[in-house]
Amino acid sequence: MRLYLFSPIEKIYREEFNEHTKLQNIKVTAFIALIVAIITIAVRVASWIIPYETMLPAEQFAEYVFTNNCMIIVSVFFAALLFLIRKNPDPKHQNRYHFISIFYTLLFTGSCMALTFIAQHNPKNTMTMLLLGLLTVGVLLIFPIRNLLLVAGANIVTFMLFFDVFQVSADTRALNYVAFWMIMACFVFVSRLIYSYHANYFIKIKTIEDKNREIEKTNQLKNEILAIVAHDLRNPISGIRSVTHLMEEYPYTPEQENKYIYWIKDACETADQIIEELLLAAKKRETDHLQTDCICMNEWLRDVRDNWLQQSGFNRSITLELPTQELRANIHTGKMQRVVDNLLHNAAKFTPAEGSITLGMRRHRGGVRISIEDTGIGIPEALLPNLFDQFTSSSREGLNQEPSNGLGLHICRQLVTEHGGNIHVRSQENKGTVFNIDLPFTLL
Repeated sequence: MRLYLFSPIEKIYREEFNEHTKLQNIKVTAFIALIVAIITIAVRVASWIIPYETMLPAEQFAEYVFTNNCMIIVSVFFAALLFLIRKNPDPKHQNRYHFISIFYTLLFTGSCMALTFIAQHNPKNTMTMLLLGLLTVGVLLIFPIRNLLLVAGANIVTFMLFFDVFQVSADTRALNYVAFWMIMACFVFVSRLIYSYHANYFIKIKTIEDKNREIEKTNQLKNEILAIVAHDLRNPISGIRSVTHLMEEYPYTPEQENKYIYWIKDACETADQIIEELLLAAKKRETDHLQTDCICMNEWLRDVRDNWLQQSGFNRSITLELPTQELRANIHTGKMQRVVDNLLHNAAKFTPAEGSITLGMRRHRGGVRISIEDTGIGIPEALLPNLFDQFTSSSREGLNQEPSNGLGLHICRQLVTEHGGNIHVRSQENKGTVFNIDLPFTLL
């Protein structure tokens, strides 16, 4: 167990732990006030039977009655007030009144000190009531350093102001001073031990909760990946199985053989692409390790457009709209090309042959904005909120039944985020879609 004798809990847990301890202190203080009220009332009732007045000097008895009355009134009032506060189910609302628990703590320890002062008319006094009060507070309540110093400081000031009034001799005064400072040292040490115990317990609970969330997230990712594997990989595998069945059962011409081989290769490429995207979606990235280069974005976008046209298999044109001024940015060319390729691929999938696709770039808020705009069928409004989610249900087949595994746009957002940028979409059904990629840190 780590000891927090002179330091607070770690900053990552501090705010939440403080809110938790405030709620607990309000609850515990309410019960302390209730128990003190019951005890003091019971003592008052007992005084009707036991003749306290004849057992104590008149001056001492008057002081005792006054202290007893104060403890009854204060404890009943604060017990009712704190229980009323706890009826509100909102923790934030309860914590607004945390100062009330601190205030009652000061009144409670002050009352215990008053009983000690009364008892100090007897030279044999050992400060039993003050010890009992401070240890009750130190053990049952969880004080951060600031509140602990407040309680301890208030008790020290009170003791120093009123101590000499109730002393009968110099020897008693010296002995009680020593006892008081020993009690205060014990109170502070015990309070910090209790704080350390609760802090360590809280950290362990939070660590377990974080691990459970991580395990739950991992299990969910595993189940989603298995579902994608079971669903999307089945199609290319079934296609390969069907083609091999045809080749085994029926005679075929050289032309048909070439077609069958092409189908098998195409199915393998589809399966390979699905596996690659699954691995990329499951892989955790560290943005601190992203290796970027400062490049000319104008030339890079031309190359990306030309490479996509050669490799995509879509027989259509892509309009390029670039500024006359050269724009430069720090990017990882491979990862960012994957983003643009994916968005161009989506635009081609959902844009009819007679439609148009435009790849553009311009300056935007100190960075660059890359836009992929099409005049295709658009995206239904209901699908837009979840469009970039992992394994999103917003995935759709293309106009020519091109498959979708629900990973492409999620991966795009991951890659853009790694660059410190943002990606967002505007779309209207039957009017087209615009994807904007905003990248910061441009060097012009």
